[in-house]
Amino acid sequence: MRKKSLLLSGSADELGEQLQESYDRIMESTRRWAEIISFDPDPQTGMTPKDIVWRKNKSTLYRYCSSNPIRRRTPVLILYALINKAYILDLTPGMSLVEHLVDAGFDVYMLEWGDFEWEDRHLTFADLVFDYIAHAVHKVCQFSRCDELSLVGYCMGGTMAAMYASLFKFPRIRNMIFLAAPFDFEDAGISSRWLKSGHFDADKIADTFELVPRDFIDYGVKLLNPVNNFWGTYTRLWKVIDEGMSVKSWKVLNKWVNDNTNFPGGAYRQWIRDMYQENLLVKGGINLRGQKVDLGDVESAILVLAGEKDHIVLPHQARAAVDCMGSQDKSYYEFPIGHGGLVFGGIAKNRVFPLISQWLGDRS
Repeated sequence: MRKKSLLLSGSADELGEQLQESYDRIMESTRRWAEIISFDPDPQTGMTPKDIVWRKNKSTLYRYCSSNPIRRRTPVLILYALINKAYILDLTPGMSLVEHLVDAGFDVYMLEWGDFEWEDRHLTFADLVFDYIAHAVHKVCQFSRCDELSLVGYCMGGTMAAMYASLFKFPRIRNMIFLAAPFDFEDAGISSRWLKSGHFDADKIADTFELVPRDFIDYGVKLLNPVNNFWGTYTRLWKVIDEGMSVKSWKVLNKWVNDNTNFPGGAYRQWIRDMYQENLLVKGGINLRGQKVDLGDVESAILVLAGEKDHIVLPHQARAAVDCMGSQDKSYYEFPIGHGGLVFGGIAKNRVFPLISQWLGDRS
């Protein structure tokens, strides 16, 4: 890392030389900054070795490989949100929840949704829970030769995992981990002020778009914290370059942040109207194919993790799982980070990942 003096000192010639050096450094950092943004290829992500064990339409169920033997009998299935790519959970070697769990001896699977297109526009949470998650769970047990498993859900993936667990009793869900997963939408911060204003018509948006475009979702999420998302992202890159640090971490995270998917209109309608606007999940008002989703029916051991600075899923939205679910074994931890900090960064690697593997290990 470069060492920079905050004060200039010396003779006139020395001051001039120092000013020239500062100017040259600024220009070189700016040149490299522009070069990275404009021309650098996206880095590789999702590099933990894996096999495809099942497909449905565009979705893929992966089983991760390891040269080391599996030491934990209970397999782990990871579910992610519908609007981003799941490789945030396997971002890059050395910064990967998947890699950490595999190295800890777990049999790890992930259901990746794929890229939703026009023919997927009518998919609802009922379809995703009954036709995708339920089948993926059975495949995990089939390949792992067991009758129970653990579910790990990040963000919306955790919400869907809870819906599934409330409706299906076999195979048994032994453990559930929720990473920044929302359950109580009564007060969702800025999202509530926008979506409950009386002027946000989720039905009209879903009927107009049918397949809600990725850019529509992306800009909406980024506007929750516009200075940080539209300006801070690139000023952080310039600082990293100027201080002589590796830009790899910035590049892999920036790739994921801008790698979004379309949102099926059917599920979008339910997510905005039924969750954010009417808060039906904790009220017991969600019905999927005629079956009532009751979070009180979830009896698995649960671990709930939240970010103190998370503006997308506020801590109390995640913590509601502890109050709503019928589990006897419940744990809640909050960390001084934002939404992505549970799976990326120093706190994720040094505190969150070890907590997850220890908690699962004690119950697997």
